[in-house]
Amino acid sequence: MKRFSIVEKGYDIDEVNRFIDIVIARLEKLNAENASYVDKIDKLNVRIKENSDTTKLEKALLIVQDASDKIKEVAKEEAKIIIEEAKNNANSIIHEALVNAEKTEQERILLEKNIKMYKERVKSLIDGQLSLLDDISEIDM
Repeated sequence: MKRFSIVEKGYDIDEVNRFIDIVIARLEKLNAENASYVDKIDKLNVRIKENSDTTKLEKALLIVQDASDKIKEVAKEEAKIIIEEAKNNANSIIHEALVNAEKTEQERILLEKNIKMYKERVKSLIDGQLSLLDDISEIDM
């Protein structure tokens, strides 16, 4: 399973994009190979039709059909693997994002508590200073 580097606000976008580009390139390669095999199959089918011997034609057709089925199966399996990897990576990214969001929320709550305590201390200091000022004013009179 592919792991991505973590940066300040999540995953490195360039690294994720490079991974997606690799997945796309793999799929495009498989599609190109599949198209090539389909062309080969079509050419072989044409050659088979041109052949007048029906037993050779049937054997060749079975071979071509078998090869075609195998190629399709391999392509489907590779596609499933690539999709599964992408799902696992997406789930991992989502999980880590949720963990980071929870951590950020806890930090926010702690900061709010600290701000409240700071405000209370400042208010207490100001009240103390006002009380002292009142005491000094009463002494002067």
